[in-house]
Amino acid sequence: MVQIVQPGQIVVGNAAEIALGGMCAWRLPADATCASVGRSLLAIALKTLGLGRDLIDDVALAASELATNAFNHGLGVDGSCSPVPPELWLWARTTPSPQLVVSVFDTCRSSFPDAAPRDLLDEHGKGLGIVAMLAAVWGAHRSRSRLGSGRPGKAVWCAFPLYGGWPNPKLTAPPVLAARHLAAALAARGIRDVEHRHGRGISLVTVPVPGGEINVWVEPAHLTYSTGDGSRLRRPIVDLHDVAEYLTAHHEQ
Repeated sequence: MVQIVQPGQIVVGNAAEIALGGMCAWRLPADATCASVGRSLLAIALKTLGLGRDLIDDVALAASELATNAFNHGLGVDGSCSPVPPELWLWARTTPSPQLVVSVFDTCRSSFPDAAPRDLLDEHGKGLGIVAMLAAVWGAHRSRSRLGSGRPGKAVWCAFPLYGGWPNPKLTAPPVLAARHLAAALAARGIRDVEHRHGRGISLVTVPVPGGEINVWVEPAHLTYSTGDGSRLRRPIVDLHDVAEYLTAHHEQ
C-alpha cells in the first residue's frame, strides 16, 4: 500500500501489519525537520502496535538521532553528496531474536559512521553514541532506496528487543506468493535479473550478487539461504523483509 500523507512525503506499508511480517517506509524531509518528523512518525506507528511507553520513547529518540545523522552527513550539506530526501524504515524480525528494526536510508556512500561512536560527552557526533546506548545492536551497510526507484545509498540501523509474542515465527504463507513478493521487493529496489521458480510446496528465488548468486528456498513457513561464510540459515517466513534487506546489502557489496 502506497500513501501520500502530505506533499513530498510517501508512505509504503501499514504499521499495524508489522506484527504480521509487514514493514513501513516513509520519505522524510530533506532538511533539518527530518529528525522531528521521523520521531513523530515512529511514535504514531508504535502506538498502533501497542508497544509500551518506554520502548516507544527509546525507538523514537533513536530514529531522531539516525535522521539527524543522515541530515548532517548524508544529505550533501557539505557538497559531497546529492541532497536527496532520506527514508525511514521499520519492520520486525525473529532472528537472531525478536526485535524491532529501525533504519534510516540516505544516498551518500562517501560517509559511513564510525564503528565505535563517539563518547556521549562529546558535543559533536554523539548521536550514534545515544543510539548504541538505547538499542540492542546497531550498524550500517550499503543499501538501496525502498521509495526512490532503487536509488543506491546506505542504511544506518538499530534494533530493539520485543517482548510480547510477535512477530510470530509460526506464521505461514504460500511459497509461490512469498517468493513473488520477495522477488518483486528486490526488483523494485533496482536489483536486476532476480528470478523465481516454483515447484510443489517450495519455490526458489535467485538473486545476483558480486561473484555469483544467492538462492533462497521458500517453504510455507521458512526461507533458507546461504550466508557470506557459506553456512545455511533457515528463517521464519515472517522475516521476509529482513531477508530482503540482507540480500540487498549483499548485492551492493
